[in-house]
Amino acid sequence: MSEDRRRQKERTAATRAAVLEATVELLVQRGYAGTSTRLAAEQAGVSLGALQHHFPTKAELTVESMRFVTDRLADEFVSAIPRDGDELERISLALDRLLVVFRGPTFAAALELHLAARTDESLREPIRRLHLEDQNRFRESAIALMPGVEDQPGFDAWLLMSVSAIRGMAVATMGVAEVEDEWQLLKAQLLDSATELLRQESA
Repeated sequence: MSEDRRRQKERTAATRAAVLEATVELLVQRGYAGTSTRLAAEQAGVSLGALQHHFPTKAELTVESMRFVTDRLADEFVSAIPRDGDELERISLALDRLLVVFRGPTFAAALELHLAARTDESLREPIRRLHLEDQNRFRESAIALMPGVEDQPGFDAWLLMSVSAIRGMAVATMGVAEVEDEWQLLKAQLLDSATELLRQESA
């Protein structure tokens, strides 16, 4: 690849990242209804034409923005958990970190899209695909943290229960600053189930 082509590729990637990050910020600040391709272009510092070259519609732009930041969060999530030490302690750390993610701005932006998809036909199929991708990301992350446990019959049910419970708690406590007592109760139940899975693996 020539030097000019390499630089052009880097510029394109940087522009794309800026647009997607700006879109997530808009979703957090203004919600789906208040987000537009024009505002995203302005916030990212690019022309509307340049943005629409990559993302012709608002639905494509917003869904791809969530895919972009979710991929990055998944990488950061796994890399933040130590690879050695007590397995149950690592799972506890992972659950704590997952709660932080779900109570953060990225999840609020994702929730905006899911709510909008309820009445916006153009979002429904992209959101369905994004949901399936997210489920796969959670599974891959869990396998990285609990290698070998994925072969246990109850692994997928435990993972679905854990993610759904934490996501539900995050929604139910939006705007509530102090949730530590509730979280410790919920986490204890999830860790009890994880302990059973680990016991099956070593049996």
